[in-house]
Amino acid sequence: MKKLLLLFFLNISILFAQENEPYILRFHYMEVSSGQNEFINANKTYFKKLAEQAVKDKKWAGWDMMQSVSDPNQFLFIHHYNSPEQYENAKDIFSGEVAKNLGLIAPDWSSWQAIGKPFEFWQIISNAIGNTNSNYFIKNEFKSTNGQKFIENNKLWGEMVVKPQLDEVDGLNWAFGIKLMDNHWEDGKMASFNGISFDGFDSLNSLMKANSYNENPTPNKLIEKFSKEVQKRELNDFASARKTSVWKVIDNTWN
Repeated sequence: MKKLLLLFFLNISILFAQENEPYILRFHYMEVSSGQNEFINANKTYFKKLAEQAVKDKKWAGWDMMQSVSDPNQFLFIHHYNSPEQYENAKDIFSGEVAKNLGLIAPDWSSWQAIGKPFEFWQIISNAIGNTNSNYFIKNEFKSTNGQKFIENNKLWGEMVVKPQLDEVDGLNWAFGIKLMDNHWEDGKMASFNGISFDGFDSLNSLMKANSYNENPTPNKLIEKFSKEVQKRELNDFASARKTSVWKVIDNTWN
């Protein structure tokens, strides 16, 4: 079975074979105030089918559905594009005509209440893909004050810490990127979150253990080496703020 998320990032291997075209993620957050089960079922049985057809038609590269662990009313849909051109030309992905051709029966729209939020656009810069499923993700967002330091620091993290552990840690998958549009400054400071990274885990149990306090932690030599190299290259202090959230993978076009 392919990776549950094959990460958002499996198709990024295609990206680097296409003359480094920017790999675009469009985030669509939705708040579902009622009918969560109906909403999830409709996406798994109806919208996913349309998303899969759009991949076959090369209208986009993929589709993911995730649910917030701390606020189950919140959902995140990630739409993948191999290039800005593919995004600009994508049309009628969820059209009724396509659904009719596929023999799909439209869901009962009245069975849930949902409000969508404005799209966010991100470019994935680098990734590290393991051999097992990521069923949960920590999404880290940063207010980067030095874009080049942010990129170099994360690239170094991927090379020195993540990649050496891919064959040893179940569910370990990782990627990072930058926001493409709607960044803004106020009073000389970045006012919006403009950097992002994802840390994958096989279970909520492993995610919580990895982030919990340990009275006698086992030293991680990879992190120690990384920290020394960061100090050497002066790659600290690249962000003025950071926020994290935890998301459960519901479905996608790769499984």
